[in-house]
Amino acid sequence: MHMTFHALQALYYSALLGAREMLAPEEASTDLVRALNNRLLALSFHIREYYWIDVKKLNEIYRYKTEEYSYDAINKFNIYPDQIPPWLVEWMPSEGGYLIGNLQPAHMDFRFFSLGNVWSIVSSLANIDQSHAILDLIEAKWEDLVADMPLKICYPALEGQEWRIITGGDPKNTYCLHLFFLFSSCNVYIVFYLHRNLPR
Repeated sequence: MHMTFHALQALYYSALLGAREMLAPEEASTDLVRALNNRLLALSFHIREYYWIDVKKLNEIYRYKTEEYSYDAINKFNIYPDQIPPWLVEWMPSEGGYLIGNLQPAHMDFRFFSLGNVWSIVSSLANIDQSHAILDLIEAKWEDLVADMPLKICYPALEGQEWRIITGGDPKNTYCLHLFFLFSSCNVYIVFYLHRNLPR
């Protein structure tokens, strides 16, 4: 299965939360709890701030200046507006957003990965507004992401030369294997029931 950096970070965030809960509240664990809290805070800020994409963020990226190298640079990762894929502009709904798959200097993986996004909601890595926006996007793009099947693990799926370049031709990452998500449709419906019935 193709797992993104964002999905790994969401699972890591959950592991840190679990570790903090398992520590006994005593003086010997004070430094460890402080270190966990600092790591959780830094990780949540990084993911929420730099991995989030919606229509507003797309418009910001289109106006980015490139080759900025300073602490106060707006385009901290030197992202070129030309990297925004044409499918994203047409696909992104006006309401909703999601956490991208990966972010590196001069490169953003704009594909939607279900595991990282849904687990970010479950673990509270995504904030409340982002959680609702992710669910709004899944609802708006239901035909692309769910349709009659379980939730797709990635949209759009890689094929052909792009698949060979990104995965190295790994047979464990074929089109069919990374197309469908581990969640059943039933779980998706439960998440949407909660989304529609919880106060915003």
